[in-house]
Amino acid sequence: MFFVAKKLYDTGEAGRVSASAVRIATAGVAVGIMVMIISICVTVGFQREIKSRVASLVGHVQVLNTQSLYRTHSTSIQITDSLMGELNRLPGVSNVHRFVLCPGMLKTENAFIGLFFRGVEAGFDKSFIAANIVSGRVPSFSSDSISNDSILVSASTASVLQVRAGDRVYAYFFDNNLRARRFVVSGIFQTNMADFDSKMCFTSMRTAQQLNRWQKDQFSGGEIILKDFSHVEKVSGQVSSMLSRKQDDYGQYYSSVRVDELFPQIFSWLTLLDTNVVAILILMICVAGVTMISGLLVLILERTRFIGVMKAMGSTNSQLRRIFLYLSSMIVVRGLLLGNVLALFLMALQKWTGLVTLDPASYYISYVPVHFPWTSILIVNIVTFLVCVLSLVVPTLVISHISPAKSIRFE
Repeated sequence: MFFVAKKLYDTGEAGRVSASAVRIATAGVAVGIMVMIISICVTVGFQREIKSRVASLVGHVQVLNTQSLYRTHSTSIQITDSLMGELNRLPGVSNVHRFVLCPGMLKTENAFIGLFFRGVEAGFDKSFIAANIVSGRVPSFSSDSISNDSILVSASTASVLQVRAGDRVYAYFFDNNLRARRFVVSGIFQTNMADFDSKMCFTSMRTAQQLNRWQKDQFSGGEIILKDFSHVEKVSGQVSSMLSRKQDDYGQYYSSVRVDELFPQIFSWLTLLDTNVVAILILMICVAGVTMISGLLVLILERTRFIGVMKAMGSTNSQLRRIFLYLSSMIVVRGLLLGNVLALFLMALQKWTGLVTLDPASYYISYVPVHFPWTSILIVNIVTFLVCVLSLVVPTLVISHISPAKSIRFE
């Protein structure tokens, strides 16, 4: 039966009318699988890129003072080298570093802006910020120096203050007394994460500690960077168990929080994208299935005489149904191959050129990111093939109602 189906497929015995139907069916499958692959690649790429950006700024898991979870300002917690070692030894952890937050205000002659001074230590991974520098450079922040007067500000902050890299700017800090300090804008960055860019600037760790009047072992918290984002819940649970009811030398209790808990609105939005992709997959699979059913019905109706001759020669309905299922499967495979080639070519082109752009104010990124989840792509191809072939079983039942005597005379 497969041999007969292959001969029909190879020799173009589909007929003049059904040839158009076969092309339409092939195009339907190709377009369907192409849209599905593009949707998966873009959605997964977008989710990975946004998660990576957020984690690069605040870490996957943060160790904080319990009071920081309920207050708008940062409270100190002691994070010793031994605790850092324990956190670094957890499975799946790539890096751990400490940070200090200090609220203040930057002011020039014409404008001012309130934000947080984020003190970072020498071991801070600066690769993400360095990749998003638009002017100037990233200074070598020292964990111990209090004389470092360099700061990094965002492009939005620089625009408000009307400053450029190399300019000097005054900062003011408020507690019981008003304090002032002069900084040099070492560099200007733009991550396109508006919530972060508009509220944060970078300085050295010891500078931020001094501005908060904290000791050298007091920090706002520690950030844990993971090798794989999918392990964030597991590692967060391990950190929570490790720090449960634990106090530092100042009597403060430890707590931990995941990045998706720090930015629930962003991660809820990313989760919603999965729902949209599922809807697209279901719709495109239905489109591919319907076009194949239409094409198969045309094939069967135009090959009525062929079916009659085959029945007269002793072929059973089951055998004839298998012939047309094999023939339809070949058409589905051709459509899948065509759709895969087109989709992967377009996605590779976008990945390496970034031709399609986005509004960073709305999407946090200036281009459409692409990632190739090969397992998901393979599963979508298999599911599409199975759904299309299984949906063709019912149309082949028409063969059972074709009479050999009448069909041989059929025109």
